[in-house]
Amino acid sequence: MNEENKNKVITQKEEGKSYFLAILITLLSGLFVGFIVGILFSPKHGKEIRKDIKDKSEIFVKKSKEGVTDTIDKTKEFVEKSRSKFEEVKGKGKDIIEKSKEKVEALKEVIMPKKEEKKENKENTEA
Repeated sequence: MNEENKNKVITQKEEGKSYFLAILITLLSGLFVGFIVGILFSPKHGKEIRKDIKDKSEIFVKKSKEGVTDTIDKTKEFVEKSRSKFEEVKGKGKDIIEKSKEKVEALKEVIMPKKEEKKENKENTEA
């Protein structure tokens, strides 16, 4: 793998990590801000507000779990795609190596008889 390809792979990994992290941070921040604003502007009594806080906390936890689950699912999907790409590149690399070996063998078959012929000619001229 040349340097340019390595840089591309590293960049793709970093972009993937920052993408999922950004989604998670945005989700949690939005939920938190919405929760706080809802409580502050609520014209209710103490018992009602405490009940609302409890209910909204449960909703917040549920949505947070869903967000984490979604992030985990997307991460797993990303990993699977990366594995399949890696296997694809690995297969192509093996094909290239095989073809190279075949070409080397073909060259050996061409070069070796000529080398033997030269050696015989040299021995005949010396004798």
